Amino acid sequence: MVKLFLTIFISSTLLFANLQEKIESFTPADKYIQQENLIRVLFSDVDSFYRPSDGNVDSLKVIKVLEDNGLFELFYDTPRALNIEFITKKNPLIFMKVIKESLDSLGYNYFLTTKALKKDDEFIWTINLKTKHLINPILFSKELRKRGCSVDDISKEKNNLWIYKINSNNAKLNAKDIDTNINFKLQKSIEPYLIYSKKAQEIKIKTSFSDHWFPNVVFLDAALHVLYQTKIDERTYVLNLKIPQTCVYIRIGDIYTLENIKHGLSIYLKSDD
Repeated sequence: MVKLFLTIFISSTLLFANLQEKIESFTPADKYIQQENLIRVLFSDVDSFYRPSDGNVDSLKVIKVLEDNGLFELFYDTPRALNIEFITKKNPLIFMKVIKESLDSLGYNYFLTTKALKKDDEFIWTINLKTKHLINPILFSKELRKRGCSVDDISKEKNNLWIYKINSNNAKLNAKDIDTNINFKLQKSIEPYLIYSKKAQEIKIKTSFSDHWFPNVVFLDAALHVLYQTKIDERTYVLNLKIPQTCVYIRIGDIYTLENIKHGLSIYLKSDD
């Protein structure tokens, strides 16, 4: 009985210590001291802040509680240089694209890559940005979920370093989902169009007669490897292309500038199914 009690006591102590470490790292030191009693009340149900799936602290849940109670710092008085490290185990190329898309959607368009490397079975990408507004982990995680990814863990280290461990097993880009065997109009875009190919065997692309399109069409697999690319250095109105069997994404642009297709494109994905 004594051994059982000691085991439970030690286990509970470790659980509280791990959770406490997360809370302290996410909370400004002055606020933690001022609101220590409130924090103890907010996190009194220690077990509920651990994920049943892997037994780790649910960082997002911790941050959400802190944010809801004004204990999580999102804004700074002056711009700070932040280092953000993203770690995954799958598909480095599409992973980086997903991170960039998610950051873009939150308004973080400018940052500097300071590290990108494969280490053991992990891929690590570190960026640096100067900002007065911390990337909101809750909103960022929602953008990741839209793209098939989920946050496994978040850590805040010294020197303004944030570490995100991300599950990207089902990563996908924010591509346009177009039904097969119908004509679909794509409006003007400021970046190349990206669409899912689904099970289509052919694609027909039409442009306005008032535009001057010089096609640049790239077929990509699920990991964003180039399967085939078509470039045509002459004005084109209609283009019919076969779609490679393992194609997942089709990127459509112009050799020179997207202003050449400022009236958009008409897309027809042909499928025999």
